Amino acid sequence: MINIDLEKCNLCGLCIKICHEYCLHIENDILTIDYKYCSTCTQCIAVCPKQALTWDNYKPEPFDKSLYPDSKQVDELFKERRTIRDYTDKKINKSILEEITAYAIYAPTHNFNLRAIIIDDDEIISMIDELIYRISVNIYKWLYKPRIVLWLLKLFVPESEFEFLKAKPKLEKAQERKRGFKTKPAAIILIVGDKRVPLSLESAQYALYNIDLYAQVKGLACRNLVGNQMALNRSKKLRNTLDLGNTEKIFGTITLGYPAIKFRNKVVGKHMDIQWNSIKN
Repeated sequence: MINIDLEKCNLCGLCIKICHEYCLHIENDILTIDYKYCSTCTQCIAVCPKQALTWDNYKPEPFDKSLYPDSKQVDELFKERRTIRDYTDKKINKSILEEITAYAIYAPTHNFNLRAIIIDDDEIISMIDELIYRISVNIYKWLYKPRIVLWLLKLFVPESEFEFLKAKPKLEKAQERKRGFKTKPAAIILIVGDKRVPLSLESAQYALYNIDLYAQVKGLACRNLVGNQMALNRSKKLRNTLDLGNTEKIFGTITLGYPAIKFRNKVVGKHMDIQWNSIKN
């Protein structure tokens, strides 16, 4: 919770100016917070020049811009970042997993009550692996075996044919190896939240990306399991194992491990189309 040190506060109003929830006010020369509207984004703490605002009375620390990475370092980090599905058998120390996961809280978010579940138990990881494998088998059975599905796709939504066919060899390989993961990860982190809160899925993806980048600088590899949340959420066995509440839902899933493969080259030449808009007279 956000606390105010009234002795330090000089009523400059910067916190009020930056607050997008409009829950900070000055009344009778005293700064107050209407907590029922506060989303705990902590923008006010970050902007206060007097460090009069704190989180749970922990004193904020000023930024040290000498520690900022330069543009070349950021370029190296972003271009090295790749999804990795091949892991070694090496375990990840629990303290490292906690350190990595802690950075999820600093991601931009709408749902401020997300929580993380760290799984490094082989039995639970195998349970998740089996769930992903089973859903792969069922998708192949119902969508790819009957030839009529592809025929109907070509007839009514031909623009989807490429994506449909692209998934086929992946599902076939999963059935060949009889497991969901190509290699078993050392750990899985789930981002969980209340399904009644809007934009929770988007908030979870931001949190995962913080985890992803920090894991990368710690020498770990990651894979964001974008399409598997539905299978995980529908499994009563997994939900009971993880002690998920009735209104809770898994919004993000990321696997981690030490990479068994090393990328050596930065890809040069890829680009995203950019459109500039201006009002034409």
